[in-house]
Amino acid sequence: MRQFSRKDRIKMFLEEETKGSLNGSVEQNSGISTSYISKKLDITRSNVSKELNKLFREKQVIKISGKPVLYLSVNALASKINLPQKNNFIFTQEELSKLLTVKKKDNAIEDPFEKMIGYQGSLKSVVEQLKAAILYLPYGMNILLSGSTGVGKTTMVSYLYNFAISKGFLKKNAPMITFNCADYVDNPQLLMSLLFGYEKGAFTGANSTKEGIIKQAEHGILFLDEVHRLPPQAQEMLFQVIDNQTYRRLGQVTPNTIGHILFVMATTEDISSALLRTFTRRIPVSVNLPDLDDRFPTEKLDYIYLFFKAEAKQIGSSLLVDKSVIEALLTYKTPSNLGQLKVDIKLTCAKAYMKENGVLENKISITFNDLPEKTIKSYFKEKKYQEVLIQDLVSQLNETIEIDSIKSNNPESYPNYLTTPNATLEPSFKVSSKKEYLHNTGLNEAYVAAKGFYQQIDAFEELDRSQTITKIINYSVYTAVKTTLTELQLNLHKNTILGLMLHINTLKNRIYSKNIPKYPQTTSVKQQYPQEYTLALDIRKRLNQLIDFYIPEGELTFLTMLLHMSKEKNQKSIGILALSHGDNIASSMCEVVNSFLNSTHAIGIDLPLDEGTDKIFKKVLNTIERIDNGHGVLILSDMGSLSLFANLIQEKTNHQVRNISPISTPMLLEATRKSQLPSATLDNLFNSLKSDFLMEKITPKSFSFSNQKMIDSLGQFLLFIDPKKVISSLQKTLTRITNHQKIPENDDLKIKFMFHCSNMVERIMLKKPLPYNNVQKFKQRNPELFKTIKCSFKEIENDYFIEIPDTELAYIVEIFDTHYSLNQ
Repeated sequence: MRQFSRKDRIKMFLEEETKGSLNGSVEQNSGISTSYISKKLDITRSNVSKELNKLFREKQVIKISGKPVLYLSVNALASKINLPQKNNFIFTQEELSKLLTVKKKDNAIEDPFEKMIGYQGSLKSVVEQLKAAILYLPYGMNILLSGSTGVGKTTMVSYLYNFAISKGFLKKNAPMITFNCADYVDNPQLLMSLLFGYEKGAFTGANSTKEGIIKQAEHGILFLDEVHRLPPQAQEMLFQVIDNQTYRRLGQVTPNTIGHILFVMATTEDISSALLRTFTRRIPVSVNLPDLDDRFPTEKLDYIYLFFKAEAKQIGSSLLVDKSVIEALLTYKTPSNLGQLKVDIKLTCAKAYMKENGVLENKISITFNDLPEKTIKSYFKEKKYQEVLIQDLVSQLNETIEIDSIKSNNPESYPNYLTTPNATLEPSFKVSSKKEYLHNTGLNEAYVAAKGFYQQIDAFEELDRSQTITKIINYSVYTAVKTTLTELQLNLHKNTILGLMLHINTLKNRIYSKNIPKYPQTTSVKQQYPQEYTLALDIRKRLNQLIDFYIPEGELTFLTMLLHMSKEKNQKSIGILALSHGDNIASSMCEVVNSFLNSTHAIGIDLPLDEGTDKIFKKVLNTIERIDNGHGVLILSDMGSLSLFANLIQEKTNHQVRNISPISTPMLLEATRKSQLPSATLDNLFNSLKSDFLMEKITPKSFSFSNQKMIDSLGQFLLFIDPKKVISSLQKTLTRITNHQKIPENDDLKIKFMFHCSNMVERIMLKKPLPYNNVQKFKQRNPELFKTIKCSFKEIENDYFIEIPDTELAYIVEIFDTHYSLNQ
């Protein structure tokens, strides 16, 4: 395994610490001392000094004169400021301070998305998808934005337009045309004439030829809002524009050629029921914007201050907002999202203004009673479910928050995460302790990041065998993590080990591409999670000795939260127990589910038909006592008689137990997945499964439950493609394969096939197909099945304009070969 030299380690460490210093995320703000490097890297001070002098002579570090002498990385400084040309890179503290006040280089291009609330938070993955779609060669990919009313779809398009210009994808004067299809829903003829234009005499009143907005949007972006209101005829007319860059005005026979147009569309509806399938296949990127209540609490707080600032500016008077008002606005449900929140804050300010009788000599006080009645009712209803993150935010606020009516010129007067201008305003307010608030906010964001990452781990398929893991994770990373955990004698949850491997593997790629993630260092993480923090320190120290790159200290916060999520998950999970008469039925179902979710959570007991009731009851009770960690146990059984055990156990013990039957593999899969969510309760889980599975027999649905659940699960980590669309296409492909091979199709096969192939389609779209060793030999061993699968995927290739390589097809052949070999 390749090891970095001592000088390289010091150089990388110094570069990382310098970047953190410039970003304000580490305590060092004027240089890094020799003793500090020695302590952090566990290298003697004399050796550190020796290597630093070598780097100084090579002009890779600068010296800051004084006692002690301090150092900074030249590469890190050069990325932020223009370093003067000097024969000797020695600076005084005064010279360094002047350099750091210089603005960024003139050629640095600002990312418009950095002004968006949530850019590095809940909208991070959404923005990354949209950026990739915009920059996809040669002309970008058409985009469909979905989401509830008021989530910010129109605002997102304006950011996309500015981003495209900043990256040179569009010219500075490129058009950005917005057209709301709902405005003309009752007059489709008028709608199409506005879109495509019309010829003279095409209809009564057409006295001259006129171009439509399609022509106006040439070489730019056309935003079609409420696109589900577009009639089928208009959708078909757009086919020619998208496919061939041609169009016809109404009444025209000969088509016109037009330059490329990037289509961005938005809808609040189910696209499968409102748009033609031949139309949606031309929109490869489908992105859902989350509701405001599903976003980070810190982001909702940003919007609250932003909207209060707008009202203060409009009224021309500063606002004194009670802490209880902020808490209520953070907690209550906002059905119409940002639009609802903005209106509620406007009504609140209007009511407070009326109390002042229109006199603006004094600052206007805004109290809890000034809130709209529906906001107050919703707050009291949701108060008992208030998130811990909201409680943390509220605890850091003053009892009264002053919001100025004039834009503050002092960015230190409000928390750092609000200094970036959002929309057209910069919030300005005062809190009790800026540093404490920032620390807590950073920790909350790290917690949410770790929580989302940990939940994504559960969706990986069959990664419990090392030979499969190393197809995704670099083998050196895999070995280093396994060695570290063995040497430290750590017995971590299997998902935590996998999560650690995935994170370190991703971190390696980011470091090599110089795209290092930033997690703010906080003192509170040591205080709130001392055991996990100490464990993270040991893991990082040992990994830095084993792997061929340097893990920055800023990663300690994320590693701590990842370890905490593992502990929290084990503490909060509901026990899952499957019971079935017959040999290996319940245990086999649990094996499939645990393999799919990469867990050991589902426990199965196979009950012989001739075994006595007393003996069965004792066996079930002993298992429940072992798996119940205080949150109850859900039994899934195959016969009604077994359901009586739940009531008997509750009567005789303190265990909370529920039973649901008859059991099925999809039901067990969903129960196991949901039982491990931090917010899950036994009654909610029981009622959810009962509603979703048992009610289906009474009320048929257009989509089977298993399909819908797969759609929901895939939606959590698919970047571009629409999960409902791809599952519909894959179902036809699966049916063709099973019919041709004359093999049965069951739930276990279907789940594995759908999840693997949907990710495969997206990988190929991103030009990142998986490799497969000795694929030609594999094809020779399975020629018939390989040929069948290759032919069956032709429609998928046509739908998504991709070509599936043989290496990817080999994995699909493995799924069928392994599945039916195991069954036999």
